[in-house]
Amino acid sequence: MDEAVSKIIEMTKQSGLHLVATANAEMVMLANQDPVLHGILNSASLIVPDGAGILWAAERMGERVPERVTGVDITKELFKQAVSNQIPIYCLGAAPGVAQQAVSNLQAMYGTINIAGIHDGFFDEAEEQRIINDIKTSGAKLVFVALGVPKQEQWISEKLSSLQGVVAIGIGGSFDVLAGNIPRAPHWMQRNRLEWLYRLYLEPKRIGRMLAIPKFMWTVIKNK
Repeated sequence: MDEAVSKIIEMTKQSGLHLVATANAEMVMLANQDPVLHGILNSASLIVPDGAGILWAAERMGERVPERVTGVDITKELFKQAVSNQIPIYCLGAAPGVAQQAVSNLQAMYGTINIAGIHDGFFDEAEEQRIINDIKTSGAKLVFVALGVPKQEQWISEKLSSLQGVVAIGIGGSFDVLAGNIPRAPHWMQRNRLEWLYRLYLEPKRIGRMLAIPKFMWTVIKNK
C-alpha cells in the first residue's frame, strides 16, 4: 500500500496523464475479451491488486505481491496524503450525493481536503463535456472515477488524455462504501481474502459477476 501511494503522489508531479487501475478477477477476464480495455490496462501507469484472485494468481505463477490494495483502502490513504501534501482532488461517479457523503466522512477522519470538484455518475453528453472542462480547469491532481469497470477506465483514457500531471484512478463502488451505504466485510474476512463472499452475501445479484472468479482461476491453471 505505502509503495503504491508513494508512486501515485510522485506521479502528480510528473507530466502527462497517469491512469491507475485497481484490478480484480472480473477486470482481467473482461480485458481478455475486450481489446480496448486490454490495451488501456497494458498502458496503465500503475495496476494494484484489488481482488483476492489476483494475489492467488500471482502466488501460483511464482510472483511476489506483498498485499492486496483495494480501491477503498487506496482512496482513503490518498485522501489522507492529499491533506498533508495539499493535493487537489476531483470526485466523479456513484449516485447523486454519494461522493459528497464519502468526502464528508473522509474529511471527518483526516481534516480539510482541497476538493476541486464533485459530480455524480449520471450525466448526458452535454453535461459530460462540462465535467471534462471542470476537471481540466479545476487544478485537480488526483481524479477518482467511480463509473464501474470497464466504463471508468475507458472514460479516463478517452476523456482525460490531454491532462498534465494528473493521476486518474478507477475505484468502482468505493464511494458507496466510504459513504457508509455498503458495509465492508469484517477484518477477519478481509485478512482471509473473503471480502468477495461478504459482498455476495450483501448483494446476491452480484452472483453473475462473481462467476468471473472461477473462470479466472481456471484460466490461470490452464496457462501456468
